Amino acid sequence: MFNMAQSQNRPLIIIKKSGWDIGLELAALAAAGANVGIVLWFWSQLPPTIPIHFGITGEADLFGPKIIIWIMPAVAVFSYGLMTVVSRHPHTWNYPVPITPENAERQYKIGMQVLIWMKTQMLWMLAFVVWQMIWVALGKVATVNVAAIFALLGLVLGTSWYHLRQAHLAR
Repeated sequence: MFNMAQSQNRPLIIIKKSGWDIGLELAALAAAGANVGIVLWFWSQLPPTIPIHFGITGEADLFGPKIIIWIMPAVAVFSYGLMTVVSRHPHTWNYPVPITPENAERQYKIGMQVLIWMKTQMLWMLAFVVWQMIWVALGKVATVNVAAIFALLGLVLGTSWYHLRQAHLAR
């Protein structure tokens, strides 16, 4: 059987989650649930045809059957599950610096933190997009809030940059 950690000579270290990490995991789980819950809550109110794509200005430019809205919660739940499973194997990930026995624990912790933050941010961003799609479909707003979506995207990119920098500093 092929063992990635063995082939890369990386130590297998169990990384204990901090209270902060556990809180973020719970926030990510809540976000996955919110993605499903938002659609369930508004399902009966949605018209048969809803906006399914938006241009850069936030205006709907493609419409489809309301069943398509379930793609977003499905992506959220799948992503939550996949990222949770992947988080259990930090010794198999790609890192921006070589992993040595001396820096492995620090690098694994940083890797775990970035994954937890990214998972939480991504899932809440999906929930926000679902909510915005529903609001446009119900006529409560004319466009999705593009500024907020770009701000959330900036937050995700900023988190990536921060943790990449931390990994380089913790060589």
